Amino acid sequence: MSGISYEIQNRKLQSYKHTFDYNFCKRKYNEYACMPLEEFKKCLSNAQKLGEIGHLCSFIYWIKNKERHEYRDTFGDYGLIHLLFHCLEGAEQVNIHAEYIHSLFKEDIRLV
Repeated sequence: MSGISYEIQNRKLQSYKHTFDYNFCKRKYNEYACMPLEEFKKCLSNAQKLGEIGHLCSFIYWIKNKERHEYRDTFGDYGLIHLLFHCLEGAEQVNIHAEYIHSLFKEDIRLV
């Protein structure tokens, strides 16, 4: 399995290891980035798909920061993930934020 490994530590300094499969992430990213806005909105209302989108965003931020391509959107670092959490609050929040999230996801944080 091709992947990128990283290690993080929590406050107790215990190590957690995780591997990202770049090819899988690229395929899932393309799936979400290429879908029409209305379909993307439905994904933001689905907890599992919202989780996948959040994981992909975190992965992309991690890659960009690791390569020193620091990323900032108009909300500052990780503003996109902040908006994803708003989507958990209900359909009204999804309708408010979906277009901007979709735009950031497919244009600003592009996974190449």
